[in-house]
Amino acid sequence: MINIALLEFKDTTENHLLTNQQALFQLKPPSGRFIHREKQHNSMIIQLSPILLNQAACNLFIYGFPGTGKTAITLDIISKLEKEAEKRKVPLHAIYINCEENKTDATILSSILKILSPDKKIPRIGWNRAKLIDEFKEYLSSRWTNLIIVLDEIDHTLKHSGDDILYMLSRVNDFVRSRVTTIIISNDVNVVNYIKPRVTSSFGRNKIIFTPYNAEELYKIMQDRISYCFKSNVIGQGLLEKIAATETTKRGDAREALKLLYYCAVVAIEQKLNCIPLSVFEQALDRVESEAYSTIVGALPLHQKILFLAILENNKKVIPTNDIYMDYIKNCQKFKFKPLTDRMVRNFLIYYREMGLIYADVGWSKTLKKKSKQITLTMPEEIKQNCLKRLLEALQ
Repeated sequence: MINIALLEFKDTTENHLLTNQQALFQLKPPSGRFIHREKQHNSMIIQLSPILLNQAACNLFIYGFPGTGKTAITLDIISKLEKEAEKRKVPLHAIYINCEENKTDATILSSILKILSPDKKIPRIGWNRAKLIDEFKEYLSSRWTNLIIVLDEIDHTLKHSGDDILYMLSRVNDFVRSRVTTIIISNDVNVVNYIKPRVTSSFGRNKIIFTPYNAEELYKIMQDRISYCFKSNVIGQGLLEKIAATETTKRGDAREALKLLYYCAVVAIEQKLNCIPLSVFEQALDRVESEAYSTIVGALPLHQKILFLAILENNKKVIPTNDIYMDYIKNCQKFKFKPLTDRMVRNFLIYYREMGLIYADVGWSKTLKKKSKQITLTMPEEIKQNCLKRLLEALQ
């Protein structure tokens, strides 16, 4: 066990390794440069530039894994477009909606209307979808403007409410004076499975893909932020390379790389070091992984919590899915909930695999005497016990 020194405020203020924590995590890099995203930047500039000529711009479909710069670059481009439109006296409104917080058509439309008409009382709930659409069309018909709507994390809405909102937005220009351009952003590369052909004909033509960063790119991204966030010459030799190599084996997430760098600094500060050496890396990695697992598990819906508890409580190294389902049913009985179907549980297991909670493979089942999908936990024992404790507390 690592002994952690007791810190005083002067330890972090007089000899602070980390000079600007906010600059390390802010969406737009302090340098203003989005490294290795020139292609995506240029594509968005080309697609949106017709607006400055008072011409129609196409809807955009942006997707890629978390931490690949989708939201940051989109908002940066929109900001530049707004400034250029103001110079040219081109009417333009831009609205950003996070669909994780606004999953339904109604909440999305009411949020848009509140921004467009701040003086008008728009209830978040109470008006039905038809009423909200009528108000939206009335606003766009009563004036001439260019409206850009950014729907970030659109997969939440598509999974919750379907693609009706996208269909309406893709057709609204046929009925109003103003022009609407919609940009949808998704972390889920399979999001197209939730969109009907009637919508993909509009959004599927202009895709901008944000690929995961490789080790060299992650290294340069961290290097770009160091001078704004740390004292000079405190980053130990090989530390950035180690962080970049580690994150590349996961999903090439720049946010996670910066978070790991931050925790390396935290460990060094706790140990009252005057630099951030490579030797703190493993301790920092343990903290990041523990936090990540805890966050994911804590956010699981009720039945996914019950199912994951069944996996954690099973002491086998490799667990057949049939065993997991039976344990899940027992847990439902224990906590007095009606079990979901076997098919739903299999879908949950696919989600766990995508989130990195489990590893799934096909192997021989002695119990069933045939090949069966088998599950292996990916988390270390200490983290497993922490997650187990958290789930039991949540379900009691």
